[in-house]
Amino acid sequence: MKRNIQLLYIAITVLLGVDMLAYYLEKISLIGYYSDVLLFWTWLGLSVIVIVIFWKKILAKIMLFGLILGLICSILPMMLPFYTLVLSMSSFGLRMTKDLNENYRAQIVGYSVLSAPWLEVIEKKGMIEKRVFSCTENALNHEGTAIRIGNTKDIIFNLETDTTLRITLFYGGPNKTITFDKRTGKIIL
Repeated sequence: MKRNIQLLYIAITVLLGVDMLAYYLEKISLIGYYSDVLLFWTWLGLSVIVIVIFWKKILAKIMLFGLILGLICSILPMMLPFYTLVLSMSSFGLRMTKDLNENYRAQIVGYSVLSAPWLEVIEKKGMIEKRVFSCTENALNHEGTAIRIGNTKDIIFNLETDTTLRITLFYGGPNKTITFDKRTGKIIL
């Protein structure tokens, strides 16, 4: 029993590490917003179970000390890393999500208490997804407009070509249409 839990914990830890590495290096993650959240909470729950089961071992005590020290260190600098962790590993950071079509979905997320939410367009590729576009309000307000991504009521799919994708941020008043290059992830003016 202990051996199976230990192997499961190692597998989940490796999967979480690969998922984080793939996201930060290639913008690839598991399908859906909540799959990464579920993976993180599974790892955290298994960490507690492993610490309880192997409490008599010195490594379990070191692991508990490391988790508590990491939590304390994330709270010390105005709690900014702690808020980022909470917002990115829960549904609190997700402001809006919408399937644009069978190949793409869009989401508005905010993982920081100091910055405004931003828009991401994600390409679905079976069990994994790749972020193909991300922009902040600053990138959209280059024409002197005052677009607020956080106030978006809907995201509408307009057009896809071989190299571009066009979406509209619907506000109920003046809307904002964005065309971006799928290869580079840059806005086309």
